[in-house]
Amino acid sequence: MFEFAIFGFFIAFAIGLTGVGAGTLTAPLLILLGLDPAKAVGSALAFSTVVKFPAVLAHAVYKNLDYKTLLLMLVGGVPGTLLGSLLLTLFHDPSRLKKILLLVIGITVIFSILLNLLMIWKGKRLDLTRYRYLLPVACFLIGLEVGFTSAGAGALGMVLLLYFTNLSPARAVGVDIAFGLACSFVGGTSHFLQGHTDLGVFLPMSLGGLAGVFLGTHLARTVNPKPLRVIISLLLLIVAVNLIQRGLR
Repeated sequence: MFEFAIFGFFIAFAIGLTGVGAGTLTAPLLILLGLDPAKAVGSALAFSTVVKFPAVLAHAVYKNLDYKTLLLMLVGGVPGTLLGSLLLTLFHDPSRLKKILLLVIGITVIFSILLNLLMIWKGKRLDLTRYRYLLPVACFLIGLEVGFTSAGAGALGMVLLLYFTNLSPARAVGVDIAFGLACSFVGGTSHFLQGHTDLGVFLPMSLGGLAGVFLGTHLARTVNPKPLRVIISLLLLIVAVNLIQRGLR
């Protein structure tokens, strides 16, 4: 139980500081620790909802939310998440579902990391703001993956915001966390109603996570998150390769 609280703290710290980490790290970790894949996804989404709620409130107080952009993302993301959570019920073989989830999450992580590292390496953002109207479509696909795997809202949502909008990095993090909160709440509620939430895992992770997200959100105002983002990206890359290897076995 104590180890889940520690995991929750560090994952939530990354969320508060960079906007990335909830579904990308939580579900694979729980699956690799032996939790039923469906319950790992449901518990990860519930955990994400709890830790992102105070983070969103903090970013709202710091005026780091752009509500027009957020609404545009939610138009596609919310129905996508609901559909993705329902698709998970079509898989009745836990071992097969485990491999699919690990493989999909691993590929998603690598894709998002490469895009983020490309932006860091170039030292500037790619300007795709003229395609801003595609945000609902892209967010529907992200929501679909969030509902199915719990991953994608933070990592891929951040990529969209940095490429398809002119939001400052701080506001992009705020909107990304708010988008992730909405998707996590919809997906987590759907999975909870389907019996896909392990309270013995969810509760201790949430307790540690609340402390972690508070610290990360506070430091985000004064600390340059770029070095930490690089470190997290490299660590996630190692995790992603491992997930893909396990998914292909």
